[in-house]
Amino acid sequence: MPEKKRLLVLCIDVDDDLGNKAKIRGPIVGEKKVLEAAQKLGVADPEDADVNTLFEAVRTYRELAKENEVEVAALTGHKKLGYKADASVAKQLENVVDSFKPEACIFVSDGASDERVLPIVQSRVRVDGVRTVYVKQEKDLEKTYFVILDKLKEPPFARVIFGVPGIALLLYFLFANEGIRLFLGLLGAYLILKGLGVEEMFFRYLATARVRPDSLGFVFYFASIPLLVVSVWLAASRVSALNYAGVTDASKLAAWFTKDLLLLLPLALLLLIVGGVVETIQKKKSYELPQYLIYGSSVILFWFIFNTAANWILGLTAFSSFFYALLLGVIALYLATYLTTQFKKSILSKMNLNGKEVYTELGSFLGTAVGTDKSGNALIIKTKSRQKIDLNLDYILSVGEKILVSY
Repeated sequence: MPEKKRLLVLCIDVDDDLGNKAKIRGPIVGEKKVLEAAQKLGVADPEDADVNTLFEAVRTYRELAKENEVEVAALTGHKKLGYKADASVAKQLENVVDSFKPEACIFVSDGASDERVLPIVQSRVRVDGVRTVYVKQEKDLEKTYFVILDKLKEPPFARVIFGVPGIALLLYFLFANEGIRLFLGLLGAYLILKGLGVEEMFFRYLATARVRPDSLGFVFYFASIPLLVVSVWLAASRVSALNYAGVTDASKLAAWFTKDLLLLLPLALLLLIVGGVVETIQKKKSYELPQYLIYGSSVILFWFIFNTAANWILGLTAFSSFFYALLLGVIALYLATYLTTQFKKSILSKMNLNGKEVYTELGSFLGTAVGTDKSGNALIIKTKSRQKIDLNLDYILSVGEKILVSY
């Protein structure tokens, strides 16, 4: 007779419909509790796909329980999705795994939105199978129409569907035809930043940042706002004036826009960085200072490169000047990154990290810090199973009562 396995049947409500509609908080563990949650959610919103996922999880649990030791659980995320949802799922999963200690997991999903968190599950327990629930519906135009309307009520979709056209209409109202050009430029810049991952880092920072009016850094943050607004206004005014004068060359318009934008924008960004430095010193978090050195160096170097590029396009300087500026900027940024990284390692290696609990940025417990290695480049962590792992100091995000790392 084959040995019984300890299996966990898991379903995840990433956007927390269970909490928002049925007032049920995760994790929900056990056949009876999952069934009750499905019934309450079904009464609150019979059309919610998570209802079917919960019932499928119970059906799978009963099927596997005939030959294995099985538990069923439902986890909840957050209505804003993104980092908050991932962190909530990771924390709840840690609790379930620690209490049940499964050998493997069967993941029950209603589609791509839930399967997005599958890597979080796989990092904590082996996934032996994924079951996707498809609801049988008539594919007529009327049903599709109401599904779209329902999706538009969800904040993540509403921000894109209504927010982007709203910005375009506002810019057109303020700048007429030039507003469309400005909107396309801003949209292009946004897509580039999103592709590079800057957008995700920015919203993650906003989720954790706490800017208080009584903090010393607030003065610098407040002073940067008018500079940001004026820099955009100066650039837009220049383009409008050039168009009125009959200039239609897109490259020259872009070059003048860049030059005028860079008159005050770098100063505004440097004020934001100085505000961050002041708050870091105030909170006695010296290990965070090196990252602000990188930010400051990046602002200055990007100003130098893009200003030189604009001058080259306008014929105010030779191409060789732009080429050397670009080469110098890349080398300088690499050196700044390397030196500040070494500076951060030096600070962290001198701090007393022994005995501090180490958590990932998603809230998962890794172990306890027992010091740094002989080279001073890695943090030594002792896990619950008494194994020791070395984590490069570059991955440390913050140090307080606990150590937060990117892992």
